[in-house]
Amino acid sequence: MFMTDRVSDSPLVNIHQVFQLSTYGVKQEQVSYPRVTMASHRWVCCRHSSKKKKKDNCITAINLTRKTPRPLTWPCIADSAMMNPRKPWLALKVGRHFQVFNIVAEKQLFRCTVKDNVQYWTWINDDIIGMVGSKFVYHWDLSPPGDSGLQKVFERHMKLSCSQIVAYKADPSCKWFALVGLYKDFDNESDESNYVSGVAQIHCIENQCCQCIDAQAVTFTSYRRSDNQKPTSILCLANRSPAQQGKIHIIELGPHISGNTALSSFTEQLYFDETDRYDFPVSIQVCPTYGLVYVLTKYGHVKVCDIESAQHLCSARASPLTIFTAVPDTEGKKVIGIDRCGKLLSIGVAEKALINHVQANLKRPAIATRLKQSMFPPE
Repeated sequence: MFMTDRVSDSPLVNIHQVFQLSTYGVKQEQVSYPRVTMASHRWVCCRHSSKKKKKDNCITAINLTRKTPRPLTWPCIADSAMMNPRKPWLALKVGRHFQVFNIVAEKQLFRCTVKDNVQYWTWINDDIIGMVGSKFVYHWDLSPPGDSGLQKVFERHMKLSCSQIVAYKADPSCKWFALVGLYKDFDNESDESNYVSGVAQIHCIENQCCQCIDAQAVTFTSYRRSDNQKPTSILCLANRSPAQQGKIHIIELGPHISGNTALSSFTEQLYFDETDRYDFPVSIQVCPTYGLVYVLTKYGHVKVCDIESAQHLCSARASPLTIFTAVPDTEGKKVIGIDRCGKLLSIGVAEKALINHVQANLKRPAIATRLKQSMFPPE
């Protein structure tokens, strides 16, 4: 992708620093969500103060597709900003007003005003912006022939009423959606309420039904299991209760596709260090090329799991601070993320070392064989 500096000594996980946001005029105290967003591997978008003035009046979009990342900066008073995952479109939120600009043509494409109080918003794919209001979730579809207006999709579950919304995800078919909220919970052992719990509302658009699951991080992906003929939508969830080991759930979503095996579901332990009592998952990313799931935690750890069995394969410390935004890379082999220090990190496994570890130490030959086939396919 571009030149990087290695920042980890883990034998199984390679972690490299790509660049530092301070290089582009973003101060460390301004590196957090929603000031810094990343909808895909193509762009990093930052809302920050200018070098000459102290007011938050700049938007900088950094193009990651170039060997040397190229920044574009504009004066702006937006509350938050996010680049489209694929197109050169910049979406801005100013109060209850949303605007979308083409940064190449330098013109406004779409605009709308939302009556509800939008607590969270994001691009859920190349054409749709998802908005989470106080009671409902909305979609703003900008696909051709153009703006179809704001559409109410589903109602927020009452379990999320007192939570802070931190994520809204859609599967590639836009038939399944996941809304994630975090809230302070009570730790019975320490009599403290400083532990963060999470709940995910999973909604199926075809059946118009929803289910709430304990989870602090959620994502969807499309993946073809090694025993299937066609890819299916996969739901991945990660959760941890205070002072306990975590859990990862890998769920194959319906409907069943002819020629594939029966829909599968796996739950396995996600191992945490006992000293990190209040650490918990904050992000979960899938690298479909290798069939690996990366779980990033509050304390800067990365935990790598097998997508076909949910088996926890290895862990490493990626950063001393939280990696608060992350996405799969362009090849679907690694994860890129930004920590609170402002470092853009590239995180991936050491392929041969991981295969040997799974085979010799974990005693999981089937997983080792699958990894070898995906990492070193026959020519």
